[in-house]
Amino acid sequence: MTHTSTHRVRRVAGMVSTDDIIPARYKHMHTDPKLLAPHLFEAYLPGFVDTVQPGDAIVSDSVFGIGSSREQAVSTLLANGIGLVIAPRFGRILFRNCWNLALPAIETDTDRLTEGMTISLDLGRGEIRCEGTTLSTFPKPPPLLLEMISQGGLLSRVKTRVPGE
Repeated sequence: MTHTSTHRVRRVAGMVSTDDIIPARYKHMHTDPKLLAPHLFEAYLPGFVDTVQPGDAIVSDSVFGIGSSREQAVSTLLANGIGLVIAPRFGRILFRNCWNLALPAIETDTDRLTEGMTISLDLGRGEIRCEGTTLSTFPKPPPLLLEMISQGGLLSRVKTRVPGE
């Protein structure tokens, strides 16, 4: 199975917490990601949500997803069509939640990835490319994570392995 995809780069600057992704006041009001979606980066990047296109890649220049372990941060990204997150470092719990929900989270240098650029991600080769040029490399994800992406996340993967599900 191929693990390639194309994305438009959307840059975010500085350390981004899970409360920056989805403000805490909404996390307890709604559990439906579609109801949380309009509040993506509401206080951190006002108006950002209105410019998101399906498949966009969030690219951070610092630590992304520090803070609480609530799954809503990742589900809100997904509800807005975000297809990839790239950062030099991630909050560990958000990193795992991304992969568990089938959102690739790539730790690599982001200096060469500019706002609006169209990039190609090759998970199987561990490369990010633009117009044939390799811009960044990263360790290839282990087969289990690639399977989880292909199967729609951890829960979907488990359901395919449990009889009667």
